[in-house]
Amino acid sequence: MMKRYILLLVIAFPLLLNAQSPKKLINKGEYDKAIEVCVDKLADGKGNKDELYASLKHAYETANENDLNTLLELKATGSPAIWFDVFVAYAKLQNRYMLLSRISEQLRRDMVNIRPVDYSEDMEAARNNAVAYLYAHSISLLKTNKKADAGQAYAELLIITKLRSEYMDVEKLLRQSIGSSATLARLEINNLSNAALPPDFIAEMENFALTNMEKQYLDYVVKAEPGQHYSLILAVDITTVNVTPGTVNEKEYTASHKNPGSFADSYEDKSKLEEDKKHPDFNKCKIKEIYQIKTAVIKCKLKYIDQQSGKVLFIVPVTARSVFENKTATATGDMFACPPEVHDILENPKKKFPQNAEMIYRAGKELKSLLKGIIWDEDFIND
Repeated sequence: MMKRYILLLVIAFPLLLNAQSPKKLINKGEYDKAIEVCVDKLADGKGNKDELYASLKHAYETANENDLNTLLELKATGSPAIWFDVFVAYAKLQNRYMLLSRISEQLRRDMVNIRPVDYSEDMEAARNNAVAYLYAHSISLLKTNKKADAGQAYAELLIITKLRSEYMDVEKLLRQSIGSSATLARLEINNLSNAALPPDFIAEMENFALTNMEKQYLDYVVKAEPGQHYSLILAVDITTVNVTPGTVNEKEYTASHKNPGSFADSYEDKSKLEEDKKHPDFNKCKIKEIYQIKTAVIKCKLKYIDQQSGKVLFIVPVTARSVFENKTATATGDMFACPPEVHDILENPKKKFPQNAEMIYRAGKELKSLLKGIIWDEDFIND
């Protein structure tokens, strides 16, 4: 029943918005809603055109005037911290322009005295200035080594991600700001894969053996203590554990020396050379290369979670691999024709493939190293 009520509200909301009088919305100071109602009605050919055009003109010009005045006040301060607010103001101006663009042909045809202004260039310039300021300011905040400042840096870096999908090393700075703002983290490693992990795998993964400097940046515990507050949870969710069967690939071919004349010069008895040339294997080496390989892959998601709210602050996907490989070969015939790279592996023995558990342990060691490099990045510690 609740789902039905929600569905009815979703369907009814646009109808309720259109049912509101633009004049009433204007009287309440809700100019952007009034513009939206006017544009929707004009686009659908509903309502009194003259009244709608009058309301649209009043709402559009008043709303723009308010934001343009805000921009004048902001720019008059001369502060570099204004640029995000400047961007917001220009974004509102540009949004109104885009709304009126829906009925631009209609406005021209009916010769309506409304002149939509395109603020896209001003908005993009403000966006660039806002990103540049927030980036520089967040770095300066992180350099104070104060937890409150690191929290503010995180908030400013988060704004950058809304303005630009990718910018400089913002992802790295986000991780640094989260760690720097936390007092103590609780580490949890969760096996969400379908694979059974070897004994002691989780226990070994939990032991990062931090240096004193790393602990000063961010210390952690594995088991929660009664009454202890943990501002941050570092959750390592293992999603995939896959070990391939060991495979053996063999390749057989015949090799010849690219410069047989160089070997001919070593013959003191040229008749012996001519005799050897008659041999069917002269300058021919039959080679069998044997390549063994087995791999293990562990995939996980490192989640930075705010303990109090349960909100996921940041997610880093991590993939670790362990690879066992072995190359050997056999060669018969004229060894002068055997390539040097094959000579180098002729003495290598064929090896037994490691057990799956060993491959997972090796991948786990790599995963642990990657996780430590992400959470306790050297740049965070030595900054």
